Amino acid sequence: MDWVVDFFIRGADLYARILGDEAMVREGEELAAKLAGYLASRGVGGGRVLDVGCGVGRLSIPLAKLGFKVVGVDISPSFIEQARERAVKEGVVDRVVFVLGDARELSSVAGRYAPFDAILFIYTTIIGYYDYDTDLSILRQSRGLAKPGSILIIDTVDRHYYVKVAGRSIINELGGYLIIQRYEYDEGSARARIQWTYYARGSNGYTLRPIANAQLSIRPYTLGELTELASAAGWRLVETYSSPWEPYRPGGSLLAIFKPS
Repeated sequence: MDWVVDFFIRGADLYARILGDEAMVREGEELAAKLAGYLASRGVGGGRVLDVGCGVGRLSIPLAKLGFKVVGVDISPSFIEQARERAVKEGVVDRVVFVLGDARELSSVAGRYAPFDAILFIYTTIIGYYDYDTDLSILRQSRGLAKPGSILIIDTVDRHYYVKVAGRSIINELGGYLIIQRYEYDEGSARARIQWTYYARGSNGYTLRPIANAQLSIRPYTLGELTELASAAGWRLVETYSSPWEPYRPGGSLLAIFKPS
């Protein structure tokens, strides 16, 4: 969809500033530590991990530092370039590879690095960007890249949340910008649309100047819908959480863990 190109390729430099915010970097490190502990408890400590939609490497690089062999895939040339630079700076170029490619062609993009012990779709990435058939294809390709007994983790936000916040705006301040996110949900198309407006603060710290707009269009899933989608792709649900490792409650974050069926 055009919004993916607009947001992650044409608008990459703007979004990269957000991903590089100290709070976002710290969040990536904390999540990597939690995921590493979970994977180790499931016999995948130090294994080969595929991070789909890796961005600038805020999860891939901490996982590599924790001993995993990581392959990060992203559609944004700018993100991949920055991720590679960060890998050099962090001294993990021997443990992480960043590959430029479209997740819709995951088999060809990541196939030469397969098989994987764990496949990650973290931070509401990829699944839901396109449509049901595309998501099914991506998850089927993921299944083909997985080792027997591997783990698939999908970190997203469930459909109940988007219905709940429709018509509302949420304000964040990251990367030196104030960002207003306006949520809408269309029942007919089953898609959520999020309008991002970026503002820069004036020299006095109080006045705001709009500098950019971006729109995301997400096809969110309920837990039941996501389970059926993954099942059709050859994955079975084994655990669900709202965040590592809090019990799942509909209407917010959904961390779903699957194994090959």
